[in-house]
Amino acid sequence: MSVNCKIVNLTYLNKKTLSVILEAEDDFDFLAGQYVLLELGESGKLPFSIASSPEGNRKFELHLGGVSEESTLANSVVYLQQCFQNEQRVTVEGAKGHAWLRPANGSVVLVAGGSGYTYTRSLLKEALKRNPESEITLYWGGHSEADLYEHDYLVELEASYSGFTYIPVTEVSPKSIVARQGRLLAIVYEDYDFNTLPDLYICGRYDMVQVAYSHLHNKYEGRLNIYSDALPTA
Repeated sequence: MSVNCKIVNLTYLNKKTLSVILEAEDDFDFLAGQYVLLELGESGKLPFSIASSPEGNRKFELHLGGVSEESTLANSVVYLQQCFQNEQRVTVEGAKGHAWLRPANGSVVLVAGGSGYTYTRSLLKEALKRNPESEITLYWGGHSEADLYEHDYLVELEASYSGFTYIPVTEVSPKSIVARQGRLLAIVYEDYDFNTLPDLYICGRYDMVQVAYSHLHNKYEGRLNIYSDALPTA
């Protein structure tokens, strides 16, 4: 199902990440963790995870990552800027995806590689809205701290919710003592006790998701609930 949307706002969250807030002209329902196909002129339709949780007000947010003059998204950003300036509607097809947030009987682990954070952001906001006491751990990995564009927001969120733990991971040396340095999956494996059988949601590069799924699925003999749109529907 396609719906026309007004561009409410365009904001750069860092040098390479553009926040796009849209408002659907008609009813637009989605589940936390789903994605849409956004019509981008000559670039055609591209998939983007919804970064916001369902609020029932027809507004939702997308994050376009890896934006630069040399990137394949450069023309897409120009198209969105022109639509915004001319008050021209854009077309969205969605919502899609099967890795939406399930009711949690125990703890929840969110693993985000780079721009995969957009997906986990929606899950996190919805889980805390449903139950502020939820036990949730978010691992967000980036090349450097500059790539973790909502780091301060997540630190504040961690201070506000006793059950929420935020673990930033960078590949290069962190500027502060807050971030962990290393490979994202290696730190997740070393750090978290998956014997507690949490619900795991993971988003990032396709090969990263496949490696994580294979490792954890085999090690815990299929007892873990693992959700990702990079995996086949269960």
